[in-house]
Amino acid sequence: MAAADERPVEIDKRDVPLSGGRTLRVTEFSNGSIRLAVKTGSPYVITSLEQIDDGAVVKISPGREGSNAHKNWVRDHGAGDGDPA
Repeated sequence: MAAADERPVEIDKRDVPLSGGRTLRVTEFSNGSIRLAVKTGSPYVITSLEQIDDGAVVKISPGREGSNAHKNWVRDHGAGDGDPA
């Protein structure tokens, strides 16, 4: 296991094909952490986090799918929209 001040080493990386030409990349690190990345598609937002039994569930949704959270992304990252961030 890496010390707290060391960058964790990537152990494994797997791609899961999704519909619409998207890919979910799951990367596992030496410190036990996992990184999820969606390649190709809208900006995704975390819509829920749950602790279940001995695990965790992260739900993400593309903004165009009706998530209210996407409005924050558009407001905070939109260019020239006139709204203060």
